[in-house]
Amino acid sequence: MDAAVDVGASEDASDALKAVASGPVDSDRAASSSEHARILVAMARLVGAGFCAYLLTSIPLFGQPPGLVADWFTPVGAVVAFGPGVALLVIAFIPACHHLIPVAAIACSGGYLLACGLWFVAWNGWEADAEQVTWLMSFSGLPSLAWVLVRPGREAVAVLIVCASVAALITDTGRADVIETNVVIEATWTIVFTLCFLLAAGRVVRTGRLLDHTRDGAMRAAGRAAAVAARNTERARFDALIHDHVTATLIAAYSDPDEPRLPHQAARALAQLQEVATGSVDHGDLTAAETLGRLRAAVTSIDPEISVVIRRDGVDPQDARYPSPVVRALGEAVGEAVRNSVGHAGPDAECAVLIETGPDTLRVTVVDDGDGFDPSAVPPERLGVEVSIRQRLREVTGAQARLSSAPGEGTAVQLGWERR
Repeated sequence: MDAAVDVGASEDASDALKAVASGPVDSDRAASSSEHARILVAMARLVGAGFCAYLLTSIPLFGQPPGLVADWFTPVGAVVAFGPGVALLVIAFIPACHHLIPVAAIACSGGYLLACGLWFVAWNGWEADAEQVTWLMSFSGLPSLAWVLVRPGREAVAVLIVCASVAALITDTGRADVIETNVVIEATWTIVFTLCFLLAAGRVVRTGRLLDHTRDGAMRAAGRAAAVAARNTERARFDALIHDHVTATLIAAYSDPDEPRLPHQAARALAQLQEVATGSVDHGDLTAAETLGRLRAAVTSIDPEISVVIRRDGVDPQDARYPSPVVRALGEAVGEAVRNSVGHAGPDAECAVLIETGPDTLRVTVVDDGDGFDPSAVPPERLGVEVSIRQRLREVTGAQARLSSAPGEGTAVQLGWERR
């Protein structure tokens, strides 16, 4: 087992399960929940179901062979050996209890070994002429599969060796001499048979961790790319300012130094340069009329035919003011939402945008009646919604984004800001 797989396995399991144990999954949480946690829950259900299946198949073997162990062993041993596995299955289906999966998984191995120890206590000291000395023999490899879900693989292999060896020792102890028993062969067979499944389970859990690390790396790379894009946007804005104001003013001065409008034009160019230099462009306020114009432009620049509905909640177009960074972030997020609708909703889909302004609130809703999709099924490498919409608004105080969609039911993207 690769040592790199083992490092921090238990800590990764606990951290990943916090995302699932936090409650019902909505579209925002589904987009960012841990793949490792999902795989752990699925594997826990599989292993727990295995314990339940072996419990059912072991019922006919309870008390067999008769008289070999004390009567109290069967009910006590069954509860101790199968109880943690059944609990693991139940916990895996209760989201609020998912954080208990590591405890139940480890208890599966402890319970099995405890049941084996109780067998020696309950043994009456005589030997049985039977192939199956105890029902504990049938699932000696299963506890290690529970262990590998939340602990390093090398520990799971050690658990497998211990459980198989103890089970083989019970067989050797309880069988009559007429049936030959070799502890090493019995244990080796169980180890070799189970090891394939153990390595596969460990690889599946490791894949979940790798998916999370890969997605995190992609998010960081996308963030860096977004920062570069922002710098390029500012550079392009500055180049446009130079072209539209500074160069135009110099050309006008060269062509006609006596032009009466030239001083005003030069003063305006200097004022524009001062705003860029001091950063006031990014920190000033915009009126409601200016805000609506920018948001409408963000939509119509992509598709002029999209319907834009404006609803003013007691807001004077000139008196209400909104921070420029908020308007810019909402405009860019709206543009991404509209681009997604135009590109993915389908050729017959219709898209509409509702802009709502309040004294201290600003909301934009982009809806379409197109194909829709399952937000939880979006691959991690598809970063448009996560980076271009959610992450962009996370950087603005008081802003938030919600997305709701389902196959065949269209898509709605709600963007909002509230003054704090």
